[in-house]
Amino acid sequence: MNKLKKIKDFNSAAEHYDQDAVMQSIIAEELIERLNYIKINPNRILDIGSATGKNSILLEKIFPDAEIYELDFSLDMLKVSMNKRTSFKKIFSSKKRYFVNADMDQLPFHDNTFDLIISSNSIQWSENVNLLFKNINNLLTIDGLFLFSSFLKNTLIELQQFKVNELTQNFLTIQEYAEILNNNNFYDPVLIRDEYQNQYDDALSALRDLKKIGVTKSEDSHKSLRGKNYLLKLIDHLDQFKKNNKNILSYEVILGHAWKIRNAEEHVIRLMK
Repeated sequence: MNKLKKIKDFNSAAEHYDQDAVMQSIIAEELIERLNYIKINPNRILDIGSATGKNSILLEKIFPDAEIYELDFSLDMLKVSMNKRTSFKKIFSSKKRYFVNADMDQLPFHDNTFDLIISSNSIQWSENVNLLFKNINNLLTIDGLFLFSSFLKNTLIELQQFKVNELTQNFLTIQEYAEILNNNNFYDPVLIRDEYQNQYDDALSALRDLKKIGVTKSEDSHKSLRGKNYLLKLIDHLDQFKKNNKNILSYEVILGHAWKIRNAEEHVIRLMK
C-alpha cells in the first residue's frame, strides 16, 4: 500500500466523508455503545484513525471529563473535526480535545499515557498490525482498555474474486486478531464478528462509493479504474452478485475489546481457564 497515496485519497474525501461513510458511522456507533456496559472511567483517551471526529463526539457524552486525543494521518480529516466545534464551545467548553496529525504505525506518545484507546475501521491501514497492537499495549495504563473494529477477510468478497484480488486490502481473520492480541499481552478479549451489506442501483455507483470512502487499495500502479475496457469487465463481474436487481458490496467486521495485562502470571492463569 502506498500510504502517501492513501493520505491523498482521504484528504480528498474529508469534506464529504460524514455523508458518504454511512456504514463506517454505524459500525463506530455500535462499537462505542459497548462502553456503556464496560466498567471504565478513563482520564485520557486516544482515538486512532479518528477521521472527522464523530467518535469523539460520542465519547464526550460518555466521558465528559476525559481528555480526548484524535489521531489521523489525514490533516484534512482533522480540520473537518476541528471545524465542527462552534465558536462558543471553543471558548467556553471545559472539555479537552487534542488533534494529532500522525501515522498509527509511528505513534508519537510516551508509554502508559492512555486509559482507553479506540480505533474504528482504521487498523487495516497499518503496515504491521502485530507491531501496532504491541505499541498500543505499551501506550495503555495498567488496566487500560483497547476497543476496536476492523474489516475482516471476507470484506468486499465481490471484488476479491476479480483479477486475482488486485483491488482490495489483505484483511485479517478473526482468529488472527485473537492471536495478535494474545501475543501482545492483552487479556480477556471479547471478539464479535458481524456482517454488513451495502446495496446500490448499479455497479458504477458502488465503485464510486468505494472511492469516496477509501476502502480499496491505493497504489500508483493501479491508475483509477485502468480504462474503459477494464471498467466494463469489472461492472460485468459485479453484476453477477446482484440481489433483487441491486448491486451488493459485502463487509465482514470484527468488534473487539481487550485489557492491558497486569503481569505475566495473571496472563498465564487466564489463558488456562
